Amino acid sequence: MIEVDGSFGEGGGQILRSSVAFSALTGKPVRISKIRAGRTNPGLMPQHLKALEAALQLCNGEATGLEAGSMEVCFTPGDIMGGRLDVDVGTAGSVTLVLQCILPIALHADGRVELELSGGTDVNWSPSADYFHHAFKPLMERMGCEVEFDVLERGFYPRGGGRISVRVRPWKNRRLLDLMEPGELLGVDVYSVASDQLRERDVAGRQVKGFLKMVSPHHDVSGIHREYVGSQSVGSSFTAVAVCENSVKGVCTLGERGIKAEDVGGKAADTLLSELANPGPLDVHMVDQIMPYIALAGGRIRSSALSGHARANLEVARIFGYPLRFEEGAIFNDVHH
Repeated sequence: MIEVDGSFGEGGGQILRSSVAFSALTGKPVRISKIRAGRTNPGLMPQHLKALEAALQLCNGEATGLEAGSMEVCFTPGDIMGGRLDVDVGTAGSVTLVLQCILPIALHADGRVELELSGGTDVNWSPSADYFHHAFKPLMERMGCEVEFDVLERGFYPRGGGRISVRVRPWKNRRLLDLMEPGELLGVDVYSVASDQLRERDVAGRQVKGFLKMVSPHHDVSGIHREYVGSQSVGSSFTAVAVCENSVKGVCTLGERGIKAEDVGGKAADTLLSELANPGPLDVHMVDQIMPYIALAGGRIRSSALSGHARANLEVARIFGYPLRFEEGAIFNDVHH
């Protein structure tokens, strides 16, 4: 059984998600200890439990330690099967973080997998649904993945209640991802979403105005998407995607009580301008999200520095025997699995 120290690096949930995914893909049982030891509330949280339970269903596996607050989990995978799976992450638990765990597994099923996840679609400390759809998914498609994605309902903090639908076909035609330069900036697309309760205050429109004020003098904002949605909680989100010749860079921010809508868009603008000034081809969060796929299919990505999540993914890939490495300002995998 492979042993993974969950306190590695920042000691967060990324080590758990990646370890379970690689366990299912390699067929190697894993014991993850000291889970989330680096957090103020260590151990398994409800959204981690839901991700593990979904992974177990996808790969017909067995596990011990599946309870809230557990600091150790033993995960034994079985065969990955196609079919339909409904995952209720609960309240505003992040559906995109659960996807980070189960999507690589679903891509290796023996047939089509249909997923419906309910919970938070636009919540703190996780990629927004629009970031997944318009920034992450295009990179997956370049690597040969066939994934369909729809937001059925939006879920904001604290009640959540959002729903996404994801359809995944077996990943048969793997293509390496070679991203060393972003290339020319072709345009910027923005996705501003707010709950219906915020329509009269034009929150979605004001978020766009705050973004354009900072970005328009420097770059062409080619696509502006404003949307008001029904939601169980009042909330808003703003996602911007810079489409480059060779890659994409995305950022997402959330509306908060007491923060002007214009400042929500302005914060996204400030972050995106910083990312565009960085010569690397991907934003800092995309690097860690795409790394498991580089481990599986091969490729290289230029990156001046690694986030805590990226370091966790690099370590877990190494433990499971994938030749992923970081040297001379780039992440490499020369061997295809």
